Amino acid sequence: MNANEPALFDMPSAEQPAMSQPPQRGRNRETWARTVTAEITIVDAEALCEAARRVQESAVTMALPALPHEEDLVAEDPAVKDAADAFDALAWLLWPTDAMEAPLEAGAFRILSVDTEVEPDSDDRGTLAWTVTVKLTDILTLRRLAALAYPEQAALIADSLAAAWQYAADPFAPLHSIPALAWRPGPVTVQHVPEKTRPGIPRLT
Repeated sequence: MNANEPALFDMPSAEQPAMSQPPQRGRNRETWARTVTAEITIVDAEALCEAARRVQESAVTMALPALPHEEDLVAEDPAVKDAADAFDALAWLLWPTDAMEAPLEAGAFRILSVDTEVEPDSDDRGTLAWTVTVKLTDILTLRRLAALAYPEQAALIADSLAAAWQYAADPFAPLHSIPALAWRPGPVTVQHVPEKTRPGIPRLT
């Protein structure tokens, strides 16, 4: 790597999945959300904004199948097209579902929603977080994909949905393709999202 190129501050260890709760196995038809956090430094704001403009222009002309959360991104967005704010450009460039293609194509889960948040701490530093919420459809396939990639972690993958999701789809993959950015990985949390209680007819007692 060229010494002048932006580089990662650090990378999460493949031996230690970042989990903030005791292992949970997960079951089909359950809803789970993975939230990834990173400390970011904008190395070149102008280059970041220019990259966002190029992606936005391409998105308008490309007719590709879109996930539900992508439909809004493809629409014309003057705030992004004319962005002077590098943090807005960063939020535009981040694609939270990067690296999830294999589990999606294999039917391991389907994506329900995606959310991105950028919190600037200064002109060029801040915290970036994104959450992908999925409905599990084939947990065994997710574990199989993870174990194929990291066979030495098979026992952990079998016991922990967080580990299976991490090893099947790198949580920090969305940052790898963003130019002019340096970053340090933060916490990765995977949690069950209980179904909301549906309103119904009061029971007579």
